[in-house]
Amino acid sequence: MITPVFIFTIFMLTLGPLKTVPAFFSMTQDRAPTAVRALALKATMVATGVSLSIALVMTGVAASWRVSADDLRLAGGILLFIAACEVIGQFNKAAPPQSALPNRHPAVTPLAIPIIVTPWGVTAILFFADLAYGDTKMLATVIGILLLVMLLNLVGMLLAKQILARLGVISFQVLGWIFAVLQAGLAVDAVVTSLRNLALFYPAL
Repeated sequence: MITPVFIFTIFMLTLGPLKTVPAFFSMTQDRAPTAVRALALKATMVATGVSLSIALVMTGVAASWRVSADDLRLAGGILLFIAACEVIGQFNKAAPPQSALPNRHPAVTPLAIPIIVTPWGVTAILFFADLAYGDTKMLATVIGILLLVMLLNLVGMLLAKQILARLGVISFQVLGWIFAVLQAGLAVDAVVTSLRNLALFYPAL
């Protein structure tokens, strides 16, 4: 049974502010407050638009390609596990060097995509939207939770300096590392469930 709490948990792990806040803080340390607010608002608008388009439009495309919910769950589980391994492996490493090329649209990329709307986040949206296909109430729940997570991203970006000043960058990294381990566990569960549903594990006799 897919509950709203489960949907919220997955969206928070894949699309939520835990990864957005430190990245946004790093991008905006030297910017004026007005520029920071404008960047946060624009990135949220772009990420929300992309997410809603995926939920309302791309589900039909996936159906036309005969991509089932279990296919999406399996793909999402693999992507979640890869992402979790990257977070766990990068803990306490130096940040990668930034590109010297100028970026005229930082709100679109890398902030909205792929920092907020991650590849595994896309899979999560498609999965829940596919499950809600034909069920107006469930689809409204999925969209509502998705909008709530985007709002939390906006609040997190607007309060990034205050949040990191209270928690500290290291504490935030440790929290992210802990959630990455949880994410890896959810990824394994998603893969095993999909394989079982696809009769690759424990096939019916």
